[in-house]
Amino acid sequence: MPHRLRPGTRATLQVRQLMPGEFAWIITLLDPESGNVHSTNYSERRYGSQDEASAAGKAAVMAFLGGDGINALVLPKDDKAKS
Repeated sequence: MPHRLRPGTRATLQVRQLMPGEFAWIITLLDPESGNVHSTNYSERRYGSQDEASAAGKAAVMAFLGGDGINALVLPKDDKAKS
């Protein structure tokens, strides 16, 4: 069951290099009232470039915050296979 986020929830996106040619995104959701971390989410998939990981991370942020105005903490399954 998805967990609703409060209006004003902020997200930060980081892309980290794990090894040469292997990148992953990290998303931290911040509670708007307290400023505390609501959750931290990591990509399961590894990406071949920083740009690819960044684009996937931005899509994940939109999935978390709900581009249609309805937010939920359910992400589409991230393909574990390395492209």
